[in-house]
Parts: sequence; structure tokens; C-alpha cells
Amino acid sequence: MKVCFLMISKGWGGGENVVHQMLSCLIDNGIDVFLITNNEMKPYFEDLNLEIIDLGSLYDSGSLTRMIFNTNKVSITSESRPIKALNMLLMYIYFHRVKGKIRKLLEDRQVDILHTHLEYSDIMGLSLFLGNNKSFNGKKKIKWIVNIHGPWFSLFYDEHEFPGAFNSIFQMLLQKIFHTADKVVFVSKYLYDQVKICFPSEDWNNKGLVIHNGLDLSKAENLPDYRVKKGFNMLFPGGPKLIKGGDILIEAVNEVVNRDLDINLYIALDVPKDHVIRCMVRNYQLENRVTFVGFLKSEDYLSLLSQMDVLISPSRFEAFGMIYLEAMSFGIPVIASNVGGVAEIVKNKRNGLLVSPNPKSVAEAIFAMYNDPNMRKKMSKNNLEDIINFSWNKIIRNYLQVYQDLKS
Repeated sequence: MKVCFLMISKGWGGGENVVHQMLSCLIDNGIDVFLITNNEMKPYFEDLNLEIIDLGSLYDSGSLTRMIFNTNKVSITSESRPIKALNMLLMYIYFHRVKGKIRKLLEDRQVDILHTHLEYSDIMGLSLFLGNNKSFNGKKKIKWIVNIHGPWFSLFYDEHEFPGAFNSIFQMLLQKIFHTADKVVFVSKYLYDQVKICFPSEDWNNKGLVIHNGLDLSKAENLPDYRVKKGFNMLFPGGPKLIKGGDILIEAVNEVVNRDLDINLYIALDVPKDHVIRCMVRNYQLENRVTFVGFLKSEDYLSLLSQMDVLISPSRFEAFGMIYLEAMSFGIPVIASNVGGVAEIVKNKRNGLLVSPNPKSVAEAIFAMYNDPNMRKKMSKNNLEDIINFSWNKIIRNYLQVYQDLKS
């Protein structure tokens, strides 16, 4: 069986992490798989033993324009400079310009299944298959699986880089994608239910299914040392993404520090110096309480996580949340927003505390965790037990079954 993963993204995040772990598991299970991705994402996957097809720098408007006029030459830039709406239009044009080349590549590799991840990849998949019943030059039919990892642009979540006026375009595209794809996989029941409300159809009975994300539990072994401060340590992995609630968290930290709690907050991912979160830290004079660790390699991030007392993420929206699985694998209690599909992973007062995404609720949860070590110990034990249900060794079997069913 030959499988092609197609993923286009502007940076590392939960969905990208899932794709990386899924690819690793498929390789371990003997699946012949390769990846088509943009140059911005290529470095994150070079540690895997698979072929990577580089589409070039797709999050740079100048680079995209050059490739539209010359599809035979991949354009690569050291720094992406997308012009939001313009870049989306250019990418759409580029997909139509390059679809013949990609079709030939899939045909030459005798691909059985195309598996797309994230919005632009789904749009590219649509440009490849729309109107030709997924057969190229009269040859065998390729099956198409769409993986919905979270909000699709501004659909299913109100705050996004694109204004709500684009929603009608996104809805039209997504409806065509759902109609054309052979299977649509959702990472949470919540997300699946939202889509069925927006796009009611009898086809969902045969086409849609929920497969929760998994976690490679072996990654928790043989980690490097990562020094942390004394006191009560918390990790926020959301960096500059306000959808993850970093601004809410800083407000909450300011409140609990004023109650004389000895806490330290670590913030992962690169946060620009002029970002609102850094400004809030300076304004509240929390520099000695908040540490920006930047983007960490997987093993360094997991090493830091393993030494935390709590993982905290007051997200405004979360379709699933790999960060919670990672915390559970180390027995780390979680403070998370009760939004989206989070409750399908984190059970309130069993694995952590579920709160409303506002500073007061988050501060109260921090205070409760800080003052009750017995509760943290109980949650830690529960997490180490419950994480087994999310092992990739179990989850990947669901994908392998979908592949086999489609091929046969």
C-alpha cells in the first residue's frame, strides 16, 4: 500500500505534531508513505525516515508569485512574509497551476491513498480531484482521506486572521471537500458534531468518523536534563497564539502572585518581543516569575514538561489538545478550559481541573492546585493510568483499518 501525506502549514503546532507522530507510527508499521509539504515545514520532518517532496516557500507572497509563473522551479526564501488575504488567493492560484505536476507525481508513485491535513492541504486536494473522480488519465482511482484537526480557517471558531466575511467562501470550499473526499476523520466528537450541524448530510453515516489523536509513549524515555526553578512550576505551551489564552493566563498569574504564591510560569514557543503577552509581563512586573523558553526540540520540551507541577492552557478553543496527552504521559495534572473537545481527554477533578477561559477562573484553579498536593498526587496517578488509552500503538490501528477498507 502506497500512502501520500499532504500537509501545508506556516508553523509548528498541535496538528503538525500529530502528523509527525502519525507518520512515524505508519513507518514503524511498514506502510510505504511519503510526505508533500511546504519548505517552511520541511525541517520539522527531516528526522523521519521518509521521502519529502518540497513545494517551496508557500507563506511568502513573492515566492508564491514566482512559482505561479514558473511551476517547474521551487522558490525558497529564508523568511516568510505572507500578506494574509493576498497570500491565500495566490496559494489557490498556485494549487491550480501545479495540480497537473502533482497528479503526475501521484500517478508515477502508484499512490493508493492521499491523506490531507490542515486547510490549505485540503484545498489542494480538492484542486487535484474535483471533477475527475480521483482517477488520473483513466488509470486507477486514488482514495482521499481528509483529516480535520481543528477550526477550518474561521469556521467553528470566531477569532482568526481572516475576517468573518470569508466564511461563505470557506463553507463553499469545505462542502465541496467533504463531498469529494472518500473519508473525513475528526480528532474529536465535538468537532464532528459541529461539522454535522453546519453541513447536514446523510453521507456522514458512511463518510465521517472520529479517531482521537494518539501519543508515542516511548518519547518519555531517556530525556535530557532541563533545569527549572524551585517552587511551584507551571508550563504554558501556547506561546504567542492568543487562541491558546496566554493573555488570560498572565492576568491570572498576576492575581495569584499578589496572593504571595511561590509560582513560576514557563512559556514555550517563540513569542516576539513586542507581543501583547510580553508587554503584559513587563507591565505587571512578572519578569522574575515568567520565563520565555522559546521553541524547544521535542526532547527538550518533554524534559521541561516532565519537571512541571502543572500544565496549564486556558484556551479559547481547542478541538482536541495533544498537550494534555503529553502532560498525562508524565503524570502531570492539567488546568484546561472546558471548551471544544478538551473534556474528551481531561476529566474534571480526575486528570485536572476544567475552567472557564477567564482570569478569575484560571487563578482559582492555580490556587486550588497549589494548596492541595494530595489532589495533584491523585490526578498524577490517574493520568498515568488513563494515557494508555491514547497510545499511538492503539490509535494507529484505526487508521490502518480505514486505509485497508478504502483500498479493498
